[in-house]
Amino acid sequence: MKPSDVLSLLGISQKSRKLVSGQDSVERAIISKRVFLIIVSEDSSDNTKKRFSNMANSRNIPVVVWGNARDLGKSIGKEERKVLGLTDRGLAYEIYRRLKSLTGVGDIEQTESI
Repeated sequence: MKPSDVLSLLGISQKSRKLVSGQDSVERAIISKRVFLIIVSEDSSDNTKKRFSNMANSRNIPVVVWGNARDLGKSIGKEERKVLGLTDRGLAYEIYRRLKSLTGVGDIEQTESI
């Protein structure tokens, strides 16, 4: 498994309109219960990581800190993006599964949130 596999899936998610990007857009999508996975870039501030972690934990949404803002943005055809939210359960699960194999994050069992 390579990081480029995950970045390619993020690009596909963007093209199919199953991804929201940017802090404000992701926050609105979380509040409206449309997000199944949150990816926060490693170069985000500690406050940003904590803010999205808190929002996600209270709503049982998995959060993965991975990649850098430049690569995340480039993968979806945009400028730097520090926060991405997946709005499709299947894509979220597949990306989470691949990120887990790359980084060893969290539990992979598919829950209601994924």
